[in-house]
Amino acid sequence: MPPHPSLGKWGSDIAHKYHESTKHSYASIRVGSGFLDFSNKPYPFKYYVTGEKLQLPKEFEKPETPALDALLCSTDSKPQPTVSPSLLASLLYFTAGISRVERVGDHYIYFRVAPATGALHSTELYPVIGVAEGLEAGVYHFDPGEFVLTRLRRGDYRRVLASAVQDEGVLRSVLSVVFTACGWRNAWKYRERSYRHWFWDGGAMIANFLAVACSFGLEAVLHVGFDDSVVNELVGVDGEDEAAFAVITLGGGAEAVGSEAPERVAGAVEAVPAPQRGRPVKYSLISETHASTMLRSGDDVAAWKRAAALLHESDGDGGAGLPVQPPQPAPTEKRLWEVILQRGSTRKFARRSIGATQLSAILRYSFGPLRADFLPDPSYTLIHPYLIVNAVEGIPSGCYRYVPSTGELRLLRKGQFREAAGYLCLEQALGRDAAVVFFNMADLDRVLEVLGGRGYRAVQLEGGIRLGRLYLSAYALGLGATGLTFYDDDCVEFFSPSSEGLEMVTVVAIGHPAYTPKPGSIRAGILKHPAKAL
Repeated sequence: MPPHPSLGKWGSDIAHKYHESTKHSYASIRVGSGFLDFSNKPYPFKYYVTGEKLQLPKEFEKPETPALDALLCSTDSKPQPTVSPSLLASLLYFTAGISRVERVGDHYIYFRVAPATGALHSTELYPVIGVAEGLEAGVYHFDPGEFVLTRLRRGDYRRVLASAVQDEGVLRSVLSVVFTACGWRNAWKYRERSYRHWFWDGGAMIANFLAVACSFGLEAVLHVGFDDSVVNELVGVDGEDEAAFAVITLGGGAEAVGSEAPERVAGAVEAVPAPQRGRPVKYSLISETHASTMLRSGDDVAAWKRAAALLHESDGDGGAGLPVQPPQPAPTEKRLWEVILQRGSTRKFARRSIGATQLSAILRYSFGPLRADFLPDPSYTLIHPYLIVNAVEGIPSGCYRYVPSTGELRLLRKGQFREAAGYLCLEQALGRDAAVVFFNMADLDRVLEVLGGRGYRAVQLEGGIRLGRLYLSAYALGLGATGLTFYDDDCVEFFSPSSEGLEMVTVVAIGHPAYTPKPGSIRAGILKHPAKAL
């Protein structure tokens, strides 16, 4: 089946140009770095000054499933006819809630339960409720600060959303969530490269969301293919300053939506402007890339999703190398909610070895099945994981390729590569001192060929999801983790020839923290807007 005519190379050249233009190199980070204007720093929350506010319960059920089981989703999903306010609050909190607050002078930094580059938290969540106890069907915005929902639209919008994502299963869903990115929040620090961060930060949140949904026995489907204008209009965003990048639908046991048209609005609703103070800087490369990767009709969406099956044609094992089969992963009984609250971003690693069983578990659970519309089946992945092993008991130090389809580690070459790991991670000690560093790559040319420019979003989002799972699996095993930036082409070159033709997506370092990290705690509804945020 050839790609749909509107796909082909449509958008792929611009996505490729964006990727090449935003690569880090030894030279690029030493020129034009600029400075951070804290007087113009965006406020890290979106909130509405008008509209109907619905307080979510601050006492809610917790996802009790063992964390690793929830990542692999080894629990059986079951049709759900409805969701309760408590379950909804839990899903939203353990995806995007506040777990730590740090005071810096007269200001505060509000850390969330999922990692975000620069703690800038550019991702927003919009629940689209079909059937819920005590909540009317409609479109809402979730505010993690005041822990409220703001109603944006009344009525059952499942039919609208089903058409936008071209999936009739949405008609029987109990709940969907639209994920958006407020671009300026991240671009304030990371400029043009921040478009990648939309998907890294959002993907880390989605990793949490999918695990929590699994813990509650809810079947979840991730959609990256949707009619952009329909979804953006549904949640009331402009598609540029704030834009939808993913939709997740939950459950399939609700009564199917009727044919009647929903009410369009729930009265006047006014959101606070994204920058809050000062003016956002526009980056034309981001705007051009996002616009070029839009799907503009139901036909485009359907063709894009059909094209994903073609990705199987180039599935490979990553080339030559000595297979090194890691031992079977050791289970952990840490509950998911505990692990999510414990998770942080490690700021210093001790040079201590981790166990081979720990590495084996991290590999298995981080790169396990993912049910997404851009993958031919849940066991498939766009990500090619490479590793620098610095200190793992029973596994020689060296560089490796992991093959998720077989569960094998392929030894590329033995050696001590701590200094190389530190250099590749933008010369950061965290990469040098970690026990193992993951370099997640993708065959970007192949993805762009098959899925057009929209495939670029899919690659970066899956990289963010795998990053989020690496975090959660590490903390489930009593370790620490941190996401790092990197020298793109130098990383690919280091793992060559196995990595030839691939492109870098995300990096995660894992090991023992050099300090005793303090767990977070549930901080639901702890502030009133506008708060003093750094």
